[in-house]
Amino acid sequence: MKYYTILAFLFLISNSSFTHATEQEPDRLIIKGDTMLLHALPFDEWRNLNNYDKPLFPDSLAGFSTGCWRGYVAYWEIIDDQLYLTNIYNEMKNAKANLHVIFGKKFKNGRVKADWFSDTVTAFRGKLLYSDHAVFSSVFEHEYEYVFDNGILHSTAYFDNSMSKNTPMYMGDPLLYKHIDTLINWSALPTIEKSGHAGVYLLANEKGQLDTILHVYGKSEIFREEALRVAKLITRFPVIYRRGKLQKPDIRLEFFFSAEKQKKYRKEK
Repeated sequence: MKYYTILAFLFLISNSSFTHATEQEPDRLIIKGDTMLLHALPFDEWRNLNNYDKPLFPDSLAGFSTGCWRGYVAYWEIIDDQLYLTNIYNEMKNAKANLHVIFGKKFKNGRVKADWFSDTVTAFRGKLLYSDHAVFSSVFEHEYEYVFDNGILHSTAYFDNSMSKNTPMYMGDPLLYKHIDTLINWSALPTIEKSGHAGVYLLANEKGQLDTILHVYGKSEIFREEALRVAKLITRFPVIYRRGKLQKPDIRLEFFFSAEKQKKYRKEK
């Protein structure tokens, strides 16, 4: 039944790791010729340490958006196990900050040694598997961990997330509710006079199949029963791996019922 597949793209995942905000444009990390997405902000740390609040770009080229609150994208490179800052671009990438002006004598040979930075960071490359518009929360096929001490790379680790499947690219898209509406048996429901909604919290297993019903909510028992009926039909729930391990966030399915929808879908069927 083809509509089972459609529902793989209809889920709202309720979990602290997948909170709703705006996904931020990450810095870039270059290592051995590969460019990866760096989920860390070493330049912000330097600015905080040095109380540096001067503008990085002329007013005509500066700016920020909800997708890049900091207003810049920095490029970093690991050379001989040392982290270097090589460029800072504005969000549009049509202007570069003057690293010599910002760092003075620390700027050498076209780059800056990031000797202030000590942290464990993650970087990603490969296919985007999951995004929920949260700050640095995306999941990619290949995940790397780098441990730095005063800018010196001490250790690395690799995590394979490629076993993820049925993963929506963007959760919560309003257009997706139109798909879930087609699965409701509107003709079997009594005539709807007052709009309402219901929802189901559940867990899925590593095969993307229903594992556990956690909670069914909604004021109307009829709506709750219909929501539960549809949830039990689904055979392709998202399977998400992060850091190479299966994640089991609560999956929330939401159903919205109204007289207008019932009239529309009864006509279509």
